[in-house]
Amino acid sequence: MTKILAIDSSTEACSVAILDNDKIYQRYQLAPRRHAELLLPMVDELLKESGLSLPDLDAIACCVGPGAFTGLRIAVSVAQGLAFASKLPCIAVSSLEILAINAFKQTDANICLSAIDARMKEVYFAVFMRKNEYDATLIEQECVHNPLEIELDKYSINRESGIVFVGSGWSEYEFSASIKQLKLIQLESNQLEFKQVDRQFPNAVDMLSTADDSFKANKLLKPEQLQPIYIRNNVAKKKLLKKQPIIDN
Repeated sequence: MTKILAIDSSTEACSVAILDNDKIYQRYQLAPRRHAELLLPMVDELLKESGLSLPDLDAIACCVGPGAFTGLRIAVSVAQGLAFASKLPCIAVSSLEILAINAFKQTDANICLSAIDARMKEVYFAVFMRKNEYDATLIEQECVHNPLEIELDKYSINRESGIVFVGSGWSEYEFSASIKQLKLIQLESNQLEFKQVDRQFPNAVDMLSTADDSFKANKLLKPEQLQPIYIRNNVAKKKLLKKQPIIDN
């Protein structure tokens, strides 16, 4: 029987969830730039609602990205602080995987294309295969891409597999080149079905099944090992460069 706290602030949304054996408690709010203000009060509310304290938990799961630079640092810092204080292990979960899990819950598709708006006319992107009703398997490494340059045909999508699109990247940009590739596949097989779910942002409640599996498989991290996954490393570099003084020779 597992008790897990899950935290996410990787996008504009901010969410917290608790798994207490077969009971689930959750909070979710679309609140850009208010993550630091909301996360800890959400955690406190759920602990009171569930009747649990931090030492009662088995682990703390955190969405480590990809996603917004500041939001990821906030979530990881909160998770680390709580884990250190209560001597709990941590579990890292991908934001794109969280979206895929939700999409598989809502549809019978076997392939999920997850895309989160990465700004600067790019998206964080990954393709997942259904593992079971509540889990997803990453087909290839997560990446950051110009949406028009994504080559979906290289994934050898089974023509009998339904495909579901999920995430803010699909609504923010016109994936015309990628969709054209899929349409060509569809012309060859009437069995290929396209679906899209409304979920734009990850929700901590969708982390719980993966976090539970990770805990049972002992895929745990020490708090100091929990680190954000930015993918686009130049985001951090650009922020640092802005702070550097300009030397005029």
